[in-house]
Amino acid sequence: MMDWDSLRDALGAACDEPNDETAEPAVRAAELVAATAGEPGDNLSDEDRAWAEIHGLPPVELVELACRSMKDVAALSAEWHDRLNDLRFRLGDIAAG
Repeated sequence: MMDWDSLRDALGAACDEPNDETAEPAVRAAELVAATAGEPGDNLSDEDRAWAEIHGLPPVELVELACRSMKDVAALSAEWHDRLNDLRFRLGDIAAG
């Protein structure tokens, strides 16, 4: 069962030790944060879309953590950087708002 704490854990792990193993769960968590804030990705699964619809707005500190963790994951490689461009842009819009 996912909740804000499990998203925080996944994002924090990617900040603490960014690698391919921590990146995937962190990206999913960041996508959920973006979706709950009204910026869902085009490829969000039906399951994740439903989760986002019932959980309301994310805590501000979770948005900030998502931004930091995606910056760390994007720095892993050019492939991660390219993959995360849209997500990082959407999170940046949320954090600026």
